[in-house]
Amino acid sequence: MRLNRRKNRESESSRKRASGDAPESPPDSAESKEEKPRSSLARSVRKVRSGRDTEFEQRTAREEREERRRARESRKEREGSTGSESRKGPRIRIRGRREARKPRERRRRGESAAETRAKLVRAAKAVAVDLLGIAREILRWPARIWMTVAEALGKVILAAWMRGVLPAWRVVLRALRVALAFGERTVTPARGLAVVALAATITLGASQFGNYRAVEVGKPAYTKVEDVAQAPQVAKAMPRSAHGIWVFAIAVASLLVTVFAVWRNYRLARLLLFLGLAVVAITVLTDRPEGLRLGTVGEAYAGAQAVLLGPFWVQLFSGATLAIVGPLLALQLRAERAVRRGRAGPDEERVKSRPAPRLRPGVGT
Repeated sequence: MRLNRRKNRESESSRKRASGDAPESPPDSAESKEEKPRSSLARSVRKVRSGRDTEFEQRTAREEREERRRARESRKEREGSTGSESRKGPRIRIRGRREARKPRERRRRGESAAETRAKLVRAAKAVAVDLLGIAREILRWPARIWMTVAEALGKVILAAWMRGVLPAWRVVLRALRVALAFGERTVTPARGLAVVALAATITLGASQFGNYRAVEVGKPAYTKVEDVAQAPQVAKAMPRSAHGIWVFAIAVASLLVTVFAVWRNYRLARLLLFLGLAVVAITVLTDRPEGLRLGTVGEAYAGAQAVLLGPFWVQLFSGATLAIVGPLLALQLRAERAVRRGRAGPDEERVKSRPAPRLRPGVGT
């Protein structure tokens, strides 16, 4: 540094001397013209000197850096040439420095890992947002198409309902209301029981014209395929083969009893109890044993089994219905007749029951 300052001072003093040695320019023009090239020459000389001075300064600075570096190296060599005790110290200091550097490196690694994690999270969020947008667009188009089609179908269905179904439904409701009102006015318990008795009588008569029993051949072989194929039936017979025409005659009598009980006298309806019990007794005591008898068919076929068919059960339940409905019909007819009499009044009833007087010839003429 001292050398540099000294050199700088010398360069400044040389510049001053050069500037002081320069002759003063006379006022004449000729002399001023001669001084111009001299001044330019002096400037060029100063530039060259200043360049040399800078080169010299740079060279001296470089030499000073080399000297400092050599001094540091020599100091390290002297420290390294000391004993083993002097060697352990630097190692301990270096190890401490390394240990001090480890938390910094860990912090840097942690910061880099956190930054990487944050970048990954941001990338995952961006991907998730993109996927959600794609899924929303994928689902939006079918939904739009479906809503458009549903809207059109809804309009068509609403128009059909308002113009076709709703008027027809209103007509049906009106018809049901009219039927209900008519039923409330005309349908009574007695009339309902009379209709049931007539239906039982008709089914009882119709059951006499069907096969009430049969014999199934090879029944055990068809147990696994009953839903697909039934065992063949032979030796079929009608109810009249077991009891004759008695049940049919009871059916005709029940029909007449029901009609006359409703029309004339309610007491006749009580006869339906005995007629129904007679049908049940004939069915259970006569038709059932005859229907379950195999006869010669059981000897001719292996695995034969007698079964009772539908007309047998129709006959049985028709007789039971007549036996139950008969007394109830008599009670309801009696109650309705009492109601009619109460509405008519006692005076009208007496007038109706009193016989008209006979006219004698010649009296009152």
